[in-house]
Amino acid sequence: MVDEGSFYPIKSMKAEERLWWYSRFFDCVEVNSTFYAPLSAENAVRWTKRTPPGFLFSVKAYALLTGHHLDADRLPPPLAALLPASARPNARGQLENRVFGEDAREWAFAAFREGLQPLADAGKLGYVLFQMAPWVKYGDRALEYLAGLPARLPGATIAVEFRDASWLPRHTEETLAMLSARGLAYVSVDAPRTPASVDTAVALTAPTAVIRLHGRNREGFMKQLQGQAPSVAEKYGYLYDRAELTGIVARGRALEGQARRVYFKLNNNVGDAPALNADDIKELLGLETADRAAVEQEWRSRRRAQTRP
Repeated sequence: MVDEGSFYPIKSMKAEERLWWYSRFFDCVEVNSTFYAPLSAENAVRWTKRTPPGFLFSVKAYALLTGHHLDADRLPPPLAALLPASARPNARGQLENRVFGEDAREWAFAAFREGLQPLADAGKLGYVLFQMAPWVKYGDRALEYLAGLPARLPGATIAVEFRDASWLPRHTEETLAMLSARGLAYVSVDAPRTPASVDTAVALTAPTAVIRLHGRNREGFMKQLQGQAPSVAEKYGYLYDRAELTGIVARGRALEGQARRVYFKLNNNVGDAPALNADDIKELLGLETADRAAVEQEWRSRRRAQTRP
């Protein structure tokens, strides 16, 4: 959206300005950077101050906590200190998840709780997304881990996205029953159908429901399954048309009167596609969309005021 799109009025906008601008068009955002590094409380405080009342931040869980491998050159020093002496990066420069002990995970959970607290205190914490690694398969160990999440992040709305068919459709009933028993929100995905893809049906296992739109670029998804490394644009580059979004919105509307809140989150990350499709979804839901000219006038007025001596 910054490099290729035109959603933001100028490409040189500072991060603070971009967040202010974004929050005038949409009422929530999903933070992806926390997958690569734990959220700092300082950043969380800044975010609460730069957004209007009622704006919600949903936060992606740190990679260590979702079964993913970690880039060795991005490892936080406290975590590096907990690594076994024998641990070495793989050919991709990553430290495999299995080399980290329980003490490392406890540190990551503690850091995560600290970072989330300012958002929770301000009433601006949406959900915490546990997007499990594709190789995390259905089994007793994984079930036990997920069932323990509410105790490790007390008070947070936790949403779980599965990425292997061993969960759904192969163990749909057991998976949804576990999520429901623990109050974990099931994440329904819209994505291309592949041999490894999970069931895309919508299910309500908690007061919150999440529908995440990954685009329908099947060629890009298949490249990854075939061992290639497609770029983000190749895998997620997709602009939904109105008919596709009408069907997706209908899936969310089916939960009306049952769910306390239904999120539609866009992960079709190329150019302005997420913003364009988010506007489409708002219109289909009958929600008011922002007047871009008015927002830009307010933004320019703010910039002039900040540059005055």
